[in-house]
Amino acid sequence: MHKSILLAILPFAVFAAKEPRSWPVTGVVTEECAVAVSVKPMLYSATTQGREDALRSELRVRDSKGRDIPYAFCAAKTRVVDEVKDWRELKVTRVTETDGRLVVDAEFPAGSSNPERFLALKVATPLTDFEQSVEVSSEGVPLASGVLCDYRKFADLRVTEMPLEASYRRTLTVTFAKPTSEAAAAAFERTIRENGEGKLEAKSVRESVVNRPFRIDSLSVAVPRTRVRFEAAPPMEVLTACTVETDAKAKKTVLETSVFGLPMTAIAVNATDRNFSRKVAVFRRMDARWHPLTTGRISAVNLPGERKSNLEIAFGREVREMALRIEIENDDNPPLILATTSDAGVEGFPMTLKVTQYDVVFVATPGEKYSLVVEPGADRPRYDEAILGYIDRVQDPARFEIGLNTVGGDPFIIGGENGPTAIWLTTPFDVIPFISVIVFVVLGLICIWLIKTTNPPKQES
Repeated sequence: MHKSILLAILPFAVFAAKEPRSWPVTGVVTEECAVAVSVKPMLYSATTQGREDALRSELRVRDSKGRDIPYAFCAAKTRVVDEVKDWRELKVTRVTETDGRLVVDAEFPAGSSNPERFLALKVATPLTDFEQSVEVSSEGVPLASGVLCDYRKFADLRVTEMPLEASYRRTLTVTFAKPTSEAAAAAFERTIRENGEGKLEAKSVRESVVNRPFRIDSLSVAVPRTRVRFEAAPPMEVLTACTVETDAKAKKTVLETSVFGLPMTAIAVNATDRNFSRKVAVFRRMDARWHPLTTGRISAVNLPGERKSNLEIAFGREVREMALRIEIENDDNPPLILATTSDAGVEGFPMTLKVTQYDVVFVATPGEKYSLVVEPGADRPRYDEAILGYIDRVQDPARFEIGLNTVGGDPFIIGGENGPTAIWLTTPFDVIPFISVIVFVVLGLICIWLIKTTNPPKQES
């Protein structure tokens, strides 16, 4: 009986420090497709602290029936839409020389989709060393004017396209101011004259000029085309509370905070002073001691003619630590005034973490509900390569969000879509070993009690 009691207590004692936590996922799809859920800081805090890459091992995606859904842990990407120029060559229909000008009629190629507007005109010509004024019209309506040139004998400058901001026109008339262009010939004529005594009397050099037809190989117009590309998402800004102490003897301000293994690339000290420049040393917590991580300098200048600010210390790579210590050297200056209020009105955020954004990507089906679950101590999952390969090829998955109602409470405040995330916990050490000690003490007392009750002392007869 006592053994069964002990076996019943052991699982509770082992998992008392870290219990599984779950978060509902909100979102709807109309057909089976890949969806992405942004990884929030609270997921990292629920994992086994001190375990390398704990979230990738302990995170699970589950459906409404509790079944594990294969997922990929991917660096978040931002969808960027650019407008680029797509050049379409015009068909030249007529060329005339009128009133000392070269007039070229052209039309947009038939059979291609008509764009909404034009962006630019480009003239392809084999000529060099020229300057040409150009006017563009359509059915007598002026559209644009500009200058094309090639000054390569003076500098490396050649311009063969001009802006043409106009709505779509089927036909265009391009008028060039000079049907011909002048260029100095490579050869020149030199005359030397002597007097009767054979002495030099005069010397003259005459360069010849060549008139060249302004040859046009083609005319093209630029139409807008939408280009979609994906680039790494900007880092998430996580406001963190921390302890702040001033060491008057060492002339330093010391900040300490837990960071829960977040994938950080930089930190920023939220100082509100106007003019300062201070050395900063950053330390990480390991083996119950502080070890140097990086150094840098923060500064701010707000004076007439000079305004600049740099409050960030970059790591140069992605680091995952449990706790950080920041030492700001004050020298003989007064300690910096640190921010104590966030935009959300929450007090106590003198530091900001710059955190790499990651997504959990999986294939969702219509009508199904999903949740994210963190199981401390779980082994890293291994999923089918066919699913993972498909997920990896999807560039723009649908977006789901983590619900706010979490099981077991949540020590984080998540801001809006563009707002910062605030960390409330400030303990600069891992609480798990401390709780484990308590658990083992309790287990030890239970074992002693069981031994005494199972084997009572013998009484003397």
